[in-house]
Amino acid sequence: MEQLPDEVKVQILSYLPLLDLCQVALVSRLWNYLAQDHSLWRYLSIKCGTHDATLGRIIEKHPFITHFKYVNNNKITEAGLARVFVQCGPTLSHLFLDACDLLSSDLISAIVEYCVSLSHLDISSNTCVDDVTICQLATCQSLNSLDISNCDRVTDGGLEVLITQRPLRKLLASYLLDVRVRTIENLVAFCSLTLHTLHLDGGNLCDEDVAKIGQITSLRELEIQYCDEITDVGVIALSRLSHLSIIRLYRCFNLTSCSVSEIAMKCSYLNQLVLSDCSEIDDRGLLSVGRHCSYLEKLGLAQSYNHTVTDVGLSAVLLGCGRLTELILKGLKGVRTFISLIPGLVRTFISLIPGLVRTFISLIPGLVRTFISLIPG
Repeated sequence: MEQLPDEVKVQILSYLPLLDLCQVALVSRLWNYLAQDHSLWRYLSIKCGTHDATLGRIIEKHPFITHFKYVNNNKITEAGLARVFVQCGPTLSHLFLDACDLLSSDLISAIVEYCVSLSHLDISSNTCVDDVTICQLATCQSLNSLDISNCDRVTDGGLEVLITQRPLRKLLASYLLDVRVRTIENLVAFCSLTLHTLHLDGGNLCDEDVAKIGQITSLRELEIQYCDEITDVGVIALSRLSHLSIIRLYRCFNLTSCSVSEIAMKCSYLNQLVLSDCSEIDDRGLLSVGRHCSYLEKLGLAQSYNHTVTDVGLSAVLLGCGRLTELILKGLKGVRTFISLIPGLVRTFISLIPGLVRTFISLIPGLVRTFISLIPG
């Protein structure tokens, strides 16, 4: 270990949790010096048991934090949290305050004023977040990614102000019952060339609304919760987004294999496809997925009512999707045996062998050098 360069030692230390890093700093002067490297403190996650004083000492020594995550902690006060925004604001780019018991309008004002480099903000599951909060955030010049899922006081009005002022790349707005078609129209008008990820509550959406999402040409990831009223017509309209890599639709009671086949044919770069509670989908849709979606890594078909998907459809997926690593089949009554998984698993394993061999060969020179350096000892 002593013979390793300092850069390598710092890289090893980067895998340690915060508390372990503090313990390492007590070992010796050398390890204390290495543990103080600013690159190790760019990602700070505050958990239970941390006091204002401890947090204050950390940000005084390491003011260049870029990612900060707060977990509800009764020993941190609102003033202590505000101090993070004041001292680390110039470098903070990602801020995670989901279900934060301290979040208030004053803290939001501090974020807007001091976090001038903020690009991603997660304030999901906060009851205090409303349209006024969203309007405040619209003035953050660097903000392009926002998670407001489960903030049920947010409406189309607040989002309209945000969307018309900020070129968003990511908007996570699941479980927002008052977000309707007006928000989609604004996204099409102002973010059709920038929006990369969109999560919505589909409880108030119909096929016509979903078809409008198909006009957001930059979209790569789409998730819609509660797709009760959405049918094949709306989903087929999404197939014009040929570069979609992730589609997740939940409670799709009205979807059939017709829309699945169309998505599979037109969106051949799909990486993830999750269709929950799609009781009308059968083997025909999966045959099309296996035939066209060679890049697919995750397929989710968790459902309680489907008896029409069988081993035949799943075998086609496993044989055609050689990169598949995650398969969710909860509730599928027609899948009788695990035998159908074997061909795909074998094919996936075989496809990994060349990469493993190349990795091993690339490690040989380093292992040889390390062995030679140890010979004198």
